Amino acid sequence: MKELIKRIYYSTLIVIVYELGKHIILPGNLVKSYKSPDLMNSISLLIGGDLSRLSFFSLGVGSYMSGMIFWRVIQSLNKDRFSKSSENTIYYLRSILILFISIVQSLGLATSMKNNISFSTNEVVNILIATMVFTTGSMFSMWLVDFNMRKGIGGPGLLILIGILAKLPELAWSFAQESLIKYPTVDSVVTFVVAIIGIILLIRIMSFLLGSEYRIPVQRIMIRNELAVPTYIPIKVLPSNAMPYMFGLTFLMVPQLLLPVLQKVTTIFNNLDISNLTSLNTFSSIFTYLLILIILGYGFAFVNVNPSEISEDLQKSGDYVVGVFPGDKTREYVTHKLMDMATVGNVIMILLLGLPLILSLQWPQLNSFSYVFGSILILNSTIVTITDQAKALLEKERYPNILPN
Repeated sequence: MKELIKRIYYSTLIVIVYELGKHIILPGNLVKSYKSPDLMNSISLLIGGDLSRLSFFSLGVGSYMSGMIFWRVIQSLNKDRFSKSSENTIYYLRSILILFISIVQSLGLATSMKNNISFSTNEVVNILIATMVFTTGSMFSMWLVDFNMRKGIGGPGLLILIGILAKLPELAWSFAQESLIKYPTVDSVVTFVVAIIGIILLIRIMSFLLGSEYRIPVQRIMIRNELAVPTYIPIKVLPSNAMPYMFGLTFLMVPQLLLPVLQKVTTIFNNLDISNLTSLNTFSSIFTYLLILIILGYGFAFVNVNPSEISEDLQKSGDYVVGVFPGDKTREYVTHKLMDMATVGNVIMILLLGLPLILSLQWPQLNSFSYVFGSILILNSTIVTITDQAKALLEKERYPNILPN
């Protein structure tokens, strides 16, 4: 219990520092009624930042999230090399990669919002100063995430969870005002009631899906006891959790931040318009987004469940999957089952996140439901992670130390 309270204490301090940073508006009277599109507001929610105003944590943990994707790809391509590297070396290399991404994204944000910056009369100076501030905030948020993973609870999802929870009362009150107070009609009241019931049902369904898993039975050769608990390899129905949604929208953010920089450097991109590709208001942009979700769904499934490591660990311990030969056959069998579950997870993801977007082409009012479903998925996933960590810490303290301190 002591360790859990200690971790909650550290996480609370991290959240307080982060929320204070989000309210530190850059000096120089920078905010001048800038308004982000709905997509950018949704991205702001997911990265734990605020792209609609210039503050210390405008980019939130977006650079960290993007960097971790590229880092995992690099690690998977150079597994043998990184297995021999020290933790400090890996940390520094990963930090350099995230720093590079932070600079690019910060420069893009500063360039796209150059008309809102008034440090001086020189446009280039304004962009450079804003880029430095955004980059510093982005790297500081990376440090907060790392610190929370070591000392706190909830991992990187905690800052995103707090951001979503902070916005929920505002969104709920706005919806209630519009449906029940300002313009009350029979249709609006029915819509409000149906929406509330639907969200409650969705939360229950999400909780069920996140807790559901496929179990591959494992035979432990060192245990010959009728009272022994059956051993298995668990593969969740949603093996990638909410990661595809979290990282998918940040992928759409990159072109929007990068294009202003390219247009500043060269005239080649001056006539390039990517709004149709990243707006999620056209079939092509929705198709691109869903394709990104599918690719990330399979990718994160193999990040969370590594068939090669499972096969090696079973072979070293002498255990085996029931009815399957050890070694390559086990790896292939686990890979096949993981692909099946990842496919199921992708189908569920597309139905929950993609279907409302496709229907919104005909009925625009349904557009926001995709973001609502995604936010609920992140909320459930993060709360489940925090709950599991808390249970593990409490369970750990039930067992006394074998050796005295």
